[in-house]
Amino acid sequence: MRSNQILSPCLWYDGKAEEAAEFYVSIFPNSRIDEVLRSPCDWPSGKAGDAILVSFTLAGMPYQAMNGGPNEPFNNSVSLSITCENQTEVDRYWEALTAGGGEPIQCGWLQDRYGLRWQVVPRVLMRMMHDDDREKAGRAMQAMMQMVKLDIAELERAYAGAAK
Repeated sequence: MRSNQILSPCLWYDGKAEEAAEFYVSIFPNSRIDEVLRSPCDWPSGKAGDAILVSFTLAGMPYQAMNGGPNEPFNNSVSLSITCENQTEVDRYWEALTAGGGEPIQCGWLQDRYGLRWQVVPRVLMRMMHDDDREKAGRAMQAMMQMVKLDIAELERAYAGAAK
């Protein structure tokens, strides 16, 4: 079934599009594989019957995963950002997305096992960063820049000006 959505991100994979889409939909609620388009013939990056395009819904939003070959790896210029309500969500998404070969980066960023970059961000950090009191916002940002996985309690302490 094809979506009536006219715009959706298309993510490029080297032969692992279907596997990646299945991994992502297993992590997020309101997610599913919508359609797998299989190649009717051999092609430069695969054989007849291989998945060439996977349409999937991730947290209610449409995406596509394409098996485009090895020439275009992911990099930091594109990431998916997850807004989390609490530390439990931060921890859950962080652990799920780094499982099986993913890697922590810094400032709430990580790279999953397929190379896609993610930002795992507590909603409260965005409220802190938008505070009209720029000193408090600055303390929260300074604390965030020292972290790998974001820790809400530490961010709140820094924001409040409390020493560790």
